[in-house]
Amino acid sequence: MGSIPKISIVLVTRNSKSVLFNCLKSLNEKDKIASSQNAQWIIVDNGSSDGSIDEAVKLYPNIKIIKNTDNLGFAKAANQGFKMSENEYILYINTDTEIEYDAVSKLYDAIKRDEKIAVVGPRLIRKNGTIQKSAYPEATLYTEIFKPFVKLYVSVKEKFYSFKKCYSVNSLRGACFLINKKYMQNVGCFDERYFFYLEETDLFRQLKLSGKKICYLPDSRVYHYGGLGCDDKMSFDKKKIYNESLIKYFKKNRNKFENFIINMVVKS
Repeated sequence: MGSIPKISIVLVTRNSKSVLFNCLKSLNEKDKIASSQNAQWIIVDNGSSDGSIDEAVKLYPNIKIIKNTDNLGFAKAANQGFKMSENEYILYINTDTEIEYDAVSKLYDAIKRDEKIAVVGPRLIRKNGTIQKSAYPEATLYTEIFKPFVKLYVSVKEKFYSFKKCYSVNSLRGACFLINKKYMQNVGCFDERYFFYLEETDLFRQLKLSGKKICYLPDSRVYHYGGLGCDDKMSFDKKKIYNESLIKYFKKNRNKFENFIINMVVKS
């Protein structure tokens, strides 16, 4: 067996003490390609006040830290991590996750097999062991208006994916994905007009428009505890921020008719 491939791993944090260390431990112990001794770990901190970053550095001295004094949102912070990254592939992973054995290596093997793959994501598993919706259709007027039915369709379809295949999909849940750095740079990285939500959906769309593939690998498994990535007690109006991102996404990517309708729906 040859040398272990080098990747960069970017985690965006804000007061994530309750989950951060389990995430880092799983990366360090469950996959050699993701360990702190082999991979370049980058934490971009959006103004944490819980002492988690200082503790992380004590446990893993090789971590590269970017400290922001304020919460810049995900897109800006993720791009900061991109600029510091030194390797051909970057794993973006939420702090409220834990990888299963060799999950990152499986993503790496898949992306290396096909030069047209820009992004590959794992199967996400809830805390109770059930499968989370991991692969998504493109965000359109139809998928937003009929979201309950789309979610049901995606949930049913999820059960029929085979472990033995890597599937080309329209989009992925952004909790964890491995991306080709060059392809990401070619489309301009994350659009920093998004604060939270849909920044990865937009990035994946730009990559598909450039002729690259977004892929889903059910054989790679990552636990995602959803909503536990921040212990911040500040009020956080998720619906408001999502709607703001949705309007930005439609203005950039959809036609005038869809823009008009989605604005009416959001403001109603």
